[in-house]
Amino acid sequence: MHIAPASPFTPQLPYVYRCMVFSPDIYQDADYAHFNQPLPDKLHRAVTKRKAEYLAGRVCAASALQPLGHTHFVVHSADDRAPIWPEGIRGSITHSKGVAMAVTTDQPDVLGIGIDIEHLMTDKQESELRGQILRDDETDAFTALGQDHEKPLTLVFSAKESIYKALYGVVSAFFGFDAAKLIAHDREHLQFILTTDLHPTLPTGTAITVHYQSTHDMVLTECVHLNTN
Repeated sequence: MHIAPASPFTPQLPYVYRCMVFSPDIYQDADYAHFNQPLPDKLHRAVTKRKAEYLAGRVCAASALQPLGHTHFVVHSADDRAPIWPEGIRGSITHSKGVAMAVTTDQPDVLGIGIDIEHLMTDKQESELRGQILRDDETDAFTALGQDHEKPLTLVFSAKESIYKALYGVVSAFFGFDAAKLIAHDREHLQFILTTDLHPTLPTGTAITVHYQSTHDMVLTECVHLNTN
């Protein structure tokens, strides 16, 4: 499988990013050895697309760890599928239709970080998924977002994915899309508030900012959870 550096986005957070394009249609299991990555036992029976995405994400992660002094670290997955980073490192991995990205940081004030790339939903997908992604009380903010963006649901979905990744390390439990409510946006940021107590340090009403940007067919969202104490 071909994996090569790419730069469809300009990440906004000041951390180490690596983005690559890959070709899952020509994936082979031998590609894991070629890129010095182990093929996890749980993926042996996975479909080709899943194996290719996992490999591309781990290649990005390995590259993003090198500037932080981890030159041969393999990012395994925990039972909950969360990446296991080196001690003192926070990171996130995302992939979508032949594009993969990873971000890492060793800054001590970062409690968690989340990134998400999504290709734009079709009109049919937006119609079918809206009820699963949006809260009823997000209608006004979502309508306003739709006046500035052709595919607003893709943005909100991606943003809530990034929020989940950024907060999960502290929360250590599943929470759904309804835990975050879109309240406002500008040209580069989406503003959310938490609608439930996720953790003693993340009570209802906590403000969450998500950075976003888009190309003609994709969006990237970024969220960081900082220790403000």
